[in-house]
Amino acid sequence: MRRALKTSVCQEKLESLSQEAVAVFTYEDHETRTFKRFDRAMGGQLAKLKAQKEFLGKTGQAELLRIEGPIRWLLLVGLGERRRATVETLRRAAGIAAKTARQKAKSLLLIPPALPRVAKPAIISALVEGAQLASYRFVRYKTQGLEDLKDLTHLLVLVEERREGRAAQKAIDETLAIVEGTLLARDLVNTPACDMTPADLEREARRIATKHKLSFTVFDAKELEKRRMHAILAVGKGSAVPPRMLILEYKKRGAKRHTVFCGKGVCYDSGGYNLKQKMLENMKDDMGGAAALLGMLDAVATLGLKQHVTVIIGAVENMIDGKAYRAGDIVRASNGKTIEVANTDAEGRIVLADCLSYASTRKPDTLIDLATLTGAAMVALGPLAAAVCSPNDALAEKLVALGERTGDRAWRLPLWEDYKEDVKSEIADVKNLGHSFFAGVQAGAVFLQEFVEQPAHWAHIDIGAAVMEDRERAYIPKGATGWGVRILSRLLSDS
Repeated sequence: MRRALKTSVCQEKLESLSQEAVAVFTYEDHETRTFKRFDRAMGGQLAKLKAQKEFLGKTGQAELLRIEGPIRWLLLVGLGERRRATVETLRRAAGIAAKTARQKAKSLLLIPPALPRVAKPAIISALVEGAQLASYRFVRYKTQGLEDLKDLTHLLVLVEERREGRAAQKAIDETLAIVEGTLLARDLVNTPACDMTPADLEREARRIATKHKLSFTVFDAKELEKRRMHAILAVGKGSAVPPRMLILEYKKRGAKRHTVFCGKGVCYDSGGYNLKQKMLENMKDDMGGAAALLGMLDAVATLGLKQHVTVIIGAVENMIDGKAYRAGDIVRASNGKTIEVANTDAEGRIVLADCLSYASTRKPDTLIDLATLTGAAMVALGPLAAAVCSPNDALAEKLVALGERTGDRAWRLPLWEDYKEDVKSEIADVKNLGHSFFAGVQAGAVFLQEFVEQPAHWAHIDIGAAVMEDRERAYIPKGATGWGVRILSRLLSDS
């Protein structure tokens, strides 16, 4: 599994720096203090670049300069207009800086620019996070061409004031914990289903539990049957690898609130007898919710947050076999409610029915489920955000605000009572598909709500689109994004 780059604080004066590569950030309409200092040292060369419009400081712009002296490469990175700049602007700029610098250098020094109304530790955190996440590559199965890949091995952050060094290192350490969790989630999702079965996912969960001395429980098929968890059992009947429920619990002494997360862990989704017509090669990503929760828990435990957190994962494969469940079947979940299987490819909500029913027995103060539940989330929001549905205004609004702050964007969709009509069944308590193509995200959410004992404290997050990217962005690679680790870790650290 990929680990974060070594990152440390550099406490030298700018004029005495001796580095392989240095990143200087500046605005399109305002030259930062660092830019001006380098410009003076270089006899006005940087100002000349701007005047000649070779480098304007626009968002996403980067210019790598070979210079003489103790600094070999100077990298200018644009932040766009100052009034529009946010911590996300910094993350993206640092991501671009890391990917540009690695073509020529092994180490990169980041010099934090000033950002209006943002404290320096938050600026440092954004820069480190962006550079780290942009440096990710998934090369587990590559046997050729590895020697041609150019990667950074070390990040440094310049902090000239001695009194600021400790706060800077604390910001870096906290950021690295969340970065490690995000890289873990990316690795798990990117791993093909042949090497990420429910049994493999269990092994990974056990590794994290052992690493952090967490409570870890597995409900195997026999235990699921004993607990009448026939929903998850139904989905897993067609696979050669039996389904299981994974329960990890982190509890710090003094924690006052219990937050429970449920993750969809469908390690491969063929669609079942309602066989998918396309994108079968991407269906390894259907355990993205489970992967994000494992990454989040790894980060929370590393940070030692004063929290009580339980993660419940339904680990299963949705396959075709003579024993597989069929469209038209009736399935009984562990809370006693019956489900009409209108479509075997809407299996994630059936798995989560048992997860949420069990989670409700743990009496959580807050309950959140995370799932690659619908393609409708892609239609509604595209890959740039996850969809949030919750009857709890404060929780939903907090998730949306945290999404803006952390870069794991989220947007709230309504959860009106009227949507419940869409999942009514004539022959069972509820059916697993809405009556039409419309409002697919909400149909999934109201179905899940049927298995939550106290919906007032619950939120559903649909990452059906946000889990994967089909093109590279500033610090998001093509492939798994790791969506969920950053926003949920910050949700807990802020509580």
